[in-house]
Amino acid sequence: MASTRFPGIIVLGLALTMALLAGCITTQAGNSTGPQAVSPGPDVNTTGPALNDWTTIPVTDVMTGRQFTIQDLVREGRPVIIHTFAVWCPTCTIQLDESTKMQEHNPGAYTVLAIDIDPREDADAIRKHVDKNGFTGLFVAAPAEMSNDLIEVFGNRAVIKLPVTIVICNKKASYIGDGARYESTLKGILDNLC
Repeated sequence: MASTRFPGIIVLGLALTMALLAGCITTQAGNSTGPQAVSPGPDVNTTGPALNDWTTIPVTDVMTGRQFTIQDLVREGRPVIIHTFAVWCPTCTIQLDESTKMQEHNPGAYTVLAIDIDPREDADAIRKHVDKNGFTGLFVAAPAEMSNDLIEVFGNRAVIKLPVTIVICNKKASYIGDGARYESTLKGILDNLC
């Protein structure tokens, strides 16, 4: 069993290195235009066993200590917006800010889950980042198993570029794509999907 996870860990390490480089290039290029207004990517229907794997892994919100699974969030009946992120990623910070605005303008309409996929970042680093920026939502450090499962379900793109957005509604997980989206763009995508 451990041997099947080893290649995923190698891919995750390579993906994080590439994401770090991509983040540095974006920062050096001075991307001051804000989030990308990108159309949603292809929907990924994950109603099979893969959905069960990655959505049933217990995680803990670093801000409250609440333990839950993504399935628990889905059962609450609201669309679940998942953003992968890392503390060092400037585009991730933009996306989490836009999602915070959306939650403030639409209280109780969505559940936002931010999953830190950098294995070097712990709950304390995430908590400091959230406090510093005033983000709202649920914030977790991805267990290695969840990162591996995201790669299995959505491919390497789930961890290579940050942030990645996935929306779960109507019993379907949709891969939206990478990059940040303005609040209005993200709300429009949700209105179309849900």
